[in-house]
Amino acid sequence: MPWLFRIGTSAKRGPETSSLHRSLEKWEDNMDLITGLAVVIGIMGGIATWAAITIGNPYLLIWAVFVGWGSFYHYGGKEAGFKNSALANLWGAICAAGALIALTSIGVTALTAGICVGVSIVVLILAAKLPLLSAIPSAVYGYATTAALFLLGAAAYGEGPSGISKVAAAVVISLIIGNSLGYVSEKVTAAVVKS
Repeated sequence: MPWLFRIGTSAKRGPETSSLHRSLEKWEDNMDLITGLAVVIGIMGGIATWAAITIGNPYLLIWAVFVGWGSFYHYGGKEAGFKNSALANLWGAICAAGALIALTSIGVTALTAGICVGVSIVVLILAAKLPLLSAIPSAVYGYATTAALFLLGAAAYGEGPSGISKVAAAVVISLIIGNSLGYVSEKVTAAVVKS
């Protein structure tokens, strides 16, 4: 964390500050990947939560941001992980929106719900034959997150296909932000953790 030591380096250090400085340097020298990730993601996650609450936009869902963040790491991180995770999240949200539009159009019963979900999941998974949509778990995260927001908060986004599309848009925006924060946190952690 060299950036941490640049803050206030011109200030006169007393014995306590000098001891603290030495402890922080030793901690930095011994930081492993898990500790680095914990510190970086903890700080970034706290800031992201504060920002989401402060902004208060229905298209910035902090819980979906964290799902996207986890999806990024689940798919291996780096540029390829970002691309594959984000595209699969988007695909999952599209499949869920399609299932929800079909379901609400034909009438919601246990049978129609089962059929719409079953067919949409078959389509979601078969699309994994395409390399760009091969991250099945990330697609499921997009699907489940969209379905959850619809079931728990659809009224805030409106009714019918338009409302369902807004639900999917809110989820996709939040998942993409989460994937982006995953990418940034990976870069920051790499800068903090010494090999």
